Amino acid sequence: METETVTCAYPRAGVALLTIDRPQRLNAIDPDTNDAMARWLAELERDAQVRCIVVTGAGDKAFCVGADIPTLLPRLRADVEAGRHDPQICGMTHRNSTAKPMLAAVNGLALGGGLELALACDLRIASSNARFGLPEIRLGLLAAAGGCTRLPRMIPAALAAEMILTGEPIGAERALQAGLVSRVVAPDRLLDEALGLAETVAARAPGAVRACTALLRRARFQELADALGEERNAFAHLLLSEDGREGVRAFGEKREPAWRDA
Repeated sequence: METETVTCAYPRAGVALLTIDRPQRLNAIDPDTNDAMARWLAELERDAQVRCIVVTGAGDKAFCVGADIPTLLPRLRADVEAGRHDPQICGMTHRNSTAKPMLAAVNGLALGGGLELALACDLRIASSNARFGLPEIRLGLLAAAGGCTRLPRMIPAALAAEMILTGEPIGAERALQAGLVSRVVAPDRLLDEALGLAETVAARAPGAVRACTALLRRARFQELADALGEERNAFAHLLLSEDGREGVRAFGEKREPAWRDA
């Protein structure tokens, strides 16, 4: 089931490595990548040999910079207009596609939906060149795959508010200090460190791992269900607004947007 945009490998006992493989687009999520990630997670959930899943991005520049704006946003807008909008991104953000623990190995830029994928994982470690941000406000939109709801619950509220309202990113060391990641390592050590940590998790008692993972996820899914729904409704409204359309147009035309909504 390997695709051109998502690959899966099994580098350690009990560990699967999912890689978003679009380095030429900084691993941005296009519709094919969005669908392929969901399919792979469903496949890995059925694989009894896999006990922990590592998610990363190809290359050394980006984990994932979020939506591929020219391709994914038109699809999301069409879904909203047709009344069939599903907030789930990459099979991760709003529902559990797998009960197995997931670890994000952030190897560069984690922006927008990329940061939201990391937030939906159970563990996060980063390379020293990683940067984390939610730039959606620059497009007249908001981070609606869990960014506006999860980030303020994972790091100090003041820092989360600054990131959400300015769209400015933070570096790996500040992310570590804020508790967004548990480790920061040299770029050439990141994958080895991530796979070693995943292998340790995979070696623990499967029943205990499943139980602990389910409890850890309560705050990210069950207890946030209403907030996630409100976040996505707000995104749908902004996506159809004139400012939302203008922000996306301006991005494509490489110019500053001319906002209209006062």
